[in-house]
Amino acid sequence: MPLRSSVVLCAVLLFLSQNAAAQEYYGVPIEDGGVAFLLDVSASMDNKSEQIKAAAQSMVRGLAEAFKDTQFGRSRLGQALRQHPSGPPPVSKLESARKELLRALDSLREGTNFTIITFGGQAAEWPGGVRSAGPATKQLAREFVAGLSAYAGTPMAEAIQLGFDSPNVRTLFVVSDGRPTSAPVLELVKRLQESRPGRRMVINTVGIGRDQDGALLCQLALDNEGIYVRDGAVACTFSPCAVGDGVVTFYPPAAQHKRVITTRVCSSAEHPDCTPELVYATMLSEARFQTPTKDRRPVTNCLQLDNPHPVTIVVNPSGLEATTYTRPGSPRHPSKVTRIVKKNGDELVVETSGAGKGEWGGLDVVDRALIAAVRSKLAPVEMPVAQNPRSSRPPKE
Repeated sequence: MPLRSSVVLCAVLLFLSQNAAAQEYYGVPIEDGGVAFLLDVSASMDNKSEQIKAAAQSMVRGLAEAFKDTQFGRSRLGQALRQHPSGPPPVSKLESARKELLRALDSLREGTNFTIITFGGQAAEWPGGVRSAGPATKQLAREFVAGLSAYAGTPMAEAIQLGFDSPNVRTLFVVSDGRPTSAPVLELVKRLQESRPGRRMVINTVGIGRDQDGALLCQLALDNEGIYVRDGAVACTFSPCAVGDGVVTFYPPAAQHKRVITTRVCSSAEHPDCTPELVYATMLSEARFQTPTKDRRPVTNCLQLDNPHPVTIVVNPSGLEATTYTRPGSPRHPSKVTRIVKKNGDELVVETSGAGKGEWGGLDVVDRALIAAVRSKLAPVEMPVAQNPRSSRPPKE
């Protein structure tokens, strides 16, 4: 996947087409409704150990170069030290995150509500609190970000609590390079979401460096309809908004039960009007033909709804396929199941594949219902009437 994922989701493309200047952070769109930037400023964000190591390597290489004409310099060790690659000390993770946050602040449209929360030693909201983006407030925010320094631990849970407490905020971005050092994060967020009136808080996560807690950041994004960006590339998202947008949905391996099931639906040799298009149209006519659910509304992309059903179905008519994603609130979340109509000789089959939490015990019921619905649409085949052998005899003279 390309670095920064080329704006990640097709929602971004829609966003860009409707807005001359896109608001985004690490390539992820900033939704309307207010945003809180939660930035890890723990001591590890300074990269001091890596910078010291790079400086030491540069010094050793310089000494080896100075003694290149000596017996030591001509030795294998001396030559190896001179050839050891060196470069400028790495930019600190905090400096990298600072630059991204400054870009995000510049991208905010006039009137967008925003706030900045840091966590290192303790979680704290910047003095401005939630402000409406404008020239003056953006400048104040830039000055605040420029003065940030790294220290102490990683109280992520406390920072998320402050984010939920912030008024007029719809989205949280959590940026971190390590593991939380305080309260359990996922349990806290679950309680906060359950107590939140109205729409759920969307939580996007960004991991920096090799010590980041990828499992936590991925799950935090999955559970809260967000996106996890790992070192500049999308590693995890709860669902793409269209097929073929280049995003691969990742689920923790411990939650996966991969299966592939092929079910015969009808035969064009037996029924001339048994076509892939008919089977696919029937599969999409009711949600119960797609996934074990009592919801019989027409299948649609639920991502555009304020209060979507816990099952999201994304269709791809050109490929005769539909992919079901479970959302937070479904007992099978996270899971992803794709059903494709295929032709196997004269037979039309539905191939079901995917991975996710839970077993697939309900799919046989789904397939039986689909087969019955397809057969009800097939015209009855007229069988030739067998002639009575006696009636074919010539009449007696």
